[in-house]
Amino acid sequence: MATWQTGNDVRQDGESWGTRTQSSRGTSFVTEVFDGADEALSALEVIEHGVASTGFQTLDWLTVLYEELAAAHRALPRLVVVTETESSEVVLALPLLIVRDGALRVAIFADLGVSDYGAPILGPTPSLDAHAVRRMWRSIRAAMHDIDLIRFERMPAEIGGWPNPLLGLFGNAPSRAFGNRLIVEGTFDDYLQSLGKKYRKDVERCYRLWEKEGEPRFYQATTDDAIAHVFATSEEQQAVWHAAHGTKDILADPATRSFYERLAMDGSDAGLTALFALEADGKILATLLGLIHGNVFSLLSISTAGESWSHLSPGRLVVLEAVKHLLPRGVTCFDMGIGSNPLKHGFGTEEVSLYDLVVAQDVTALPLAVMHELSAHLRAGGRLRSAIRKAIPRLNG
Repeated sequence: MATWQTGNDVRQDGESWGTRTQSSRGTSFVTEVFDGADEALSALEVIEHGVASTGFQTLDWLTVLYEELAAAHRALPRLVVVTETESSEVVLALPLLIVRDGALRVAIFADLGVSDYGAPILGPTPSLDAHAVRRMWRSIRAAMHDIDLIRFERMPAEIGGWPNPLLGLFGNAPSRAFGNRLIVEGTFDDYLQSLGKKYRKDVERCYRLWEKEGEPRFYQATTDDAIAHVFATSEEQQAVWHAAHGTKDILADPATRSFYERLAMDGSDAGLTALFALEADGKILATLLGLIHGNVFSLLSISTAGESWSHLSPGRLVVLEAVKHLLPRGVTCFDMGIGSNPLKHGFGTEEVSLYDLVVAQDVTALPLAVMHELSAHLRAGGRLRSAIRKAIPRLNG
């Protein structure tokens, strides 16, 4: 591994880079870059103890993503690790992919359409002041001298209860995407009571219709045979739904299908994922695959048996049953994913703001960074105009 020392000599050895930044006051940092799936995952395995991340930046998740999807998308896995000079303690790590956008080399979070959130991994003591964050960012940018554009999308404001240090940097703006999160306090019955009488009565009606079908059953698939059966049913149900609505079925892509199948099969054994099924009279009416990270369950995919079963809302029932199943196991936060969907809002979710960070490393990438900044300002202006229009009737009333 080579080092890059600012203001002095430069040494290169192999394919990994390290960047050392020195400051006359405050904290200084060393940034190291690990390229390729093997190097990146090995480095992450070394530093993962005690760090804070979302479920989409864990070693288990990234192992499947890097090994199943990166090559198919011609993306280079990269892990950037920042350590504090004096203590050698990990401060932050960035699980990335290097992709091509035309002639530009772009650094993005490891996503490829399967991760809802992009975020840094924070070290055991992640609190940094604004000056230290800026010095750290200069170190990161210097280490990624081979990149034309940094494009970090859909970042949450907090990671493991700590503030995301990247949100204070120039080039950061609110994302057009937003998350949907449900926090359940108390028991499942307490949760249903909190949703109001009308919703509770409708849920009770759905439960009665489900029971009338005979042999109502909800279960988590844990054996290889059960997982394979539920996954195959989910795949079939999703294909039918997408065909009926004229939308893209991501499982039709072999690499993406292999990614989700491995998550369902291997992820269940590792405690990374949970695959659920809702049955009536021996037929699977709905499936639900989710990611488990600490006390958070993140919905990855959901499927239902079609319009003939819509009268009992199997999609809603499979989610409610999963909440009931996971609450006693310490899961209290249910992440319904990004985007707007009536099903998500019906559970009493709250919107979670997300943020993008787009920075040009090269003059050729400057137009894209400027367009991102302009688009963010236009969206913010649109939201302000909408708020004003809503407020005017109240003011005039």
